[in-house]
Amino acid sequence: MVELRPSAGDRVTEKILLVDDDPNILRGFQRQLRKTFDIHLALGGLDALEILRNEGPFAVVVSDMQMPEMSGVELLAKIRDLHEHTIRIMLTGNADQQTAVDAVNQGHIFRFLNKPCSPEVLSTSIESALHQYRLVTAEAELLNQTLAGSVRMLTQVLSIAMPQVFGLSQEARTLARELATRIGVGPLWQIEMSAMLMRLGYVSLPPEVVARYLHARPLTPSEQKLVDQTPKLGHDLIASIPRLQGVARWVASQNDLPKEPTPIAARILKAVGDFQRYSHDQSPLSAINSMMRDPRYDPQVLESLAMIADSMYANRQVSVTELKEGMILEEHLADGHGVILVAKGTEIHQSLIEKLTRLRRSGSGVKEPIAVRVVSGEKLTLAS
Repeated sequence: MVELRPSAGDRVTEKILLVDDDPNILRGFQRQLRKTFDIHLALGGLDALEILRNEGPFAVVVSDMQMPEMSGVELLAKIRDLHEHTIRIMLTGNADQQTAVDAVNQGHIFRFLNKPCSPEVLSTSIESALHQYRLVTAEAELLNQTLAGSVRMLTQVLSIAMPQVFGLSQEARTLARELATRIGVGPLWQIEMSAMLMRLGYVSLPPEVVARYLHARPLTPSEQKLVDQTPKLGHDLIASIPRLQGVARWVASQNDLPKEPTPIAARILKAVGDFQRYSHDQSPLSAINSMMRDPRYDPQVLESLAMIADSMYANRQVSVTELKEGMILEEHLADGHGVILVAKGTEIHQSLIEKLTRLRRSGSGVKEPIAVRVVSGEKLTLAS
């Protein structure tokens, strides 16, 4: 099951963080507000960022403007990057127009308050900020449920219509995530989602074409034309889902030549998809070495793929009952009489496991142990 989360910063909280470089001011606010709110204190911008990383997210951050290490504008802008739903309030004794403009434009603040600020005014502002935070997080949760349901529907359609294609999605997601992390591109959740859905357009292909293409077998010109149209179809199916417009664009661009303005995420999809195809009949590193001679791939992506390929895979001997989705057959799988049931290089999917389980109980049986290649993986998290 795919787990979807907008971001770690979207966990609902009621905590309030007050930031000032004057400890007396902080303690005064704490005495006045602690009976009403869950108050936390930070002595300056750097301390605030450390607290946010270790204890965040916070529902509301109230920051002074004039601080020696980091201005309030700089701090609130960084907080927005860390936790986009946190509501930000600025306190300042320097009420000039430029300060207000910078605070609004860079920090995207919710409210701008002048110092000295009475406890009553600050309390009312925090109440309003908390109300806004609840509205924003409720909307985000609703959107996340919509997104989760839509993606689940697409993946279920793919798993039913083409289980052999769906079976590749876990490995593709893991490879794409590792590549994006090594190269330093994101958002990771969008790249992972793109990898999972990049073959969605295959639902338009005849099964025999899909089988030959996934095993890197030759196609006729008309068959290749059909395959070339699948990224556009995948785009059209994905683009109407909230928050997945970027994913749809990357899926559409996955076969574009590796040059500007082709997004790096699309280049990752191209390398991952073809690597999976070519590594059916050869080792992962041999597949990458072959791809490095082809100008259709981004050299930086392939170099990173080569670095992670060895650590991504482990060979094991397993029984039918130990088979898991995402495992790849390292040898032909035969029945008890030596008849080949499944070809080497096939990725294990749930319907295949169920079929082998039934065969294992029958008179023909399944030859065990089964040699497989295992790909490491984790649950998918969406990070804004």
